[in-house]
Amino acid sequence: MAGYRVRRILLAVGVLVAVSSSVQARTPGDGNPRQIRVLRVSGAGLDAQTIQSLTDSVLARIARHPLYQALPVPDADPMDLMVDAGCVDFDADCLAGLGEGADLVLYTEVSGKEGRFLVQVRLVDVRTHEVQSPEGSLQDKGRLADFLGTALERVLGPEPVKEPELVRVDLLTTPAGGEVYLDGDFVGVAPVVARLKPGTYRVRVAKVGFSEQQQTLVVEPGKTAQINLALAAVEIPVAETGPSVPERGRDAEVRKPVHKTWWFWTIIGAVVVGAGTAAAVLTMDGGGGNGSAGFSPDKYMAPQDVTLYPR
Repeated sequence: MAGYRVRRILLAVGVLVAVSSSVQARTPGDGNPRQIRVLRVSGAGLDAQTIQSLTDSVLARIARHPLYQALPVPDADPMDLMVDAGCVDFDADCLAGLGEGADLVLYTEVSGKEGRFLVQVRLVDVRTHEVQSPEGSLQDKGRLADFLGTALERVLGPEPVKEPELVRVDLLTTPAGGEVYLDGDFVGVAPVVARLKPGTYRVRVAKVGFSEQQQTLVVEPGKTAQINLALAAVEIPVAETGPSVPERGRDAEVRKPVHKTWWFWTIIGAVVVGAGTAAAVLTMDGGGGNGSAGFSPDKYMAPQDVTLYPR
């Protein structure tokens, strides 16, 4: 009973120490992955296949984490290793002693109690003997691997998100020279070569004298893509011109110029004849005399229709 209490006290202390040492446990000081000695999962009441499957899931989790590297797992059962090391419990000192040649030691224990499975993970720093030991329980045996992965994330930290590789995309327009926009951002004048993260984009192309075009672009990981947007020329309407239309109303007809009318030249002719007659009378012998003048009503004869009749 006393040993159980000591064990619980050590676990509580380990949780407090883990808070202050988490940064050190997750970040190697020299830039190289920290070496972890992974012990086989220990489980009372678990069959050998389940124990091996859980151990493999732990190794796979560490393999995906670039800050850590798992060393080969000892073939011996963890309990046998503890006895050989002269330990009475899997405390921090005992586990640190089992981590020769490693930076960290990871031990996982699964035990069944009252229809539930208690999962406890212990990560011990070999040099400082600092320990992290999250624990929890669940009822579904089939979810043990997922539950264990969550516990490992608490002690190792979340797996860094790997930046997706950029994919080459050729953006063309016909004719060339269209201004290309991706999700509203200008990327260049076609032809354009862009390197994009996988995902969905909205492509918009504009060019003076052509109608604007839009298209959805789906970029798949590792697959280059090419799109060519055909631009249609914009037709500019031209105003039509026609013969002038005379004004409507009383004077709808186009009138002739005054100098082309017959009556205009008749009046001019009368004026000329009057002036000529007066001159003739004044030059006659005796300074006087009588005569007469005649006019033709023919409009085509004006102003040649003046005839003088001396008396």
